[in-house]
Amino acid sequence: MEENAVNFLEDILRIYTPSGKEEPLSRFLAEKMKRFGFKDVIIDKVNNVIGTIGSDSPSLLLCGHMDTVPGIQPVKISEGLMFGRGAVDAKSSLAAMIMAASKFVDKGNFGKIIVAGVVDEEGTGMGIKELIKNDVKADYAIFGEPSGIENITIGYKGRISLTIICKTASVHASAPWMSQNAIEKAFEVWNAVRAYALEKKDEKNRFDSLTACVTKIRGGTAHNVLPGACRITLDIRIPPKMSCSTVYQDIMNIIEKYQTDLSFPKIGVEVGDMTEPFETDRNSLLIKALAMAIFEITRKRPLLLRKTGTGDMNAYGHAFKVPVVTYGPGNPHLSHTRKEFIEISEYLSSIEIYRKVIINLYKFHQIDRN
Repeated sequence: MEENAVNFLEDILRIYTPSGKEEPLSRFLAEKMKRFGFKDVIIDKVNNVIGTIGSDSPSLLLCGHMDTVPGIQPVKISEGLMFGRGAVDAKSSLAAMIMAASKFVDKGNFGKIIVAGVVDEEGTGMGIKELIKNDVKADYAIFGEPSGIENITIGYKGRISLTIICKTASVHASAPWMSQNAIEKAFEVWNAVRAYALEKKDEKNRFDSLTACVTKIRGGTAHNVLPGACRITLDIRIPPKMSCSTVYQDIMNIIEKYQTDLSFPKIGVEVGDMTEPFETDRNSLLIKALAMAIFEITRKRPLLLRKTGTGDMNAYGHAFKVPVVTYGPGNPHLSHTRKEFIEISEYLSSIEIYRKVIINLYKFHQIDRN
């Protein structure tokens, strides 16, 4: 069985799937899941692949993403390690979820297990949005991302991706008094937004801090022309004690103050992404079941992590108001690097942990219901 699991992951890694090009892996996984005994295996219109095992309650969604960041890496096994793009982020999690769920085919009632491989997690989140749109709802959900097998991620910050756009009349740089510099004016607005974020900073806790940074700047046309246009893209991360809507409105209020000044250029705003923060209750049955599973396999008590990034669990948790965590094998610091690898022993252990959490969750759910 271990050899089959290793071969399965190796096959998945050999299918190159940067965001937007997941269809070959969708077809491969759909065929494999059918062979493993999954029921109602489908590929939806955006190429998410979804299959189920069992029925009744509780229902548990095991969800991993098929896409990776761009960049082909040779797939190889050496000294207990498997190398390849997606080995950590996050094909090992998805492979482990599928292998774990397959162990419950014809094994009696342990509730309903839904396994989904979604697209575009590294992009705009098209896969999870389609999953939600199609009402793929479960009582509990685990999203596969590298946390290390001894850690559970229970919270992620929210995110706003926002672009400030400033346009002015473009004139010769030798006569800057004839117009306003679009880059300089856009930076005035950015500095005001930055000051607002700094006011919301928690010196002792980064997770509870509002942060904002510039991720992209485009402006100017030539070395001797006063810039007539500038676009500054901001990445704003929002803690659970705040909301995207509140932060966005605060930023718009800042911009509105500039717009009441008739001498200031008009400022446009484009929103690229708005994902609300999310944190699961530490006392949920899901966390108890997963923590016990980790201890049963590793003999170590897991750490509950709150991360400053943003994940698919945010969207799913807010849409369905159910307990959601992120968990999976691998060192997260290897994600997106040129030397991405997974320890095969850790990958195999994660299969057993996913299997155990299914059993534990069913037991806890029955006790809680009675």
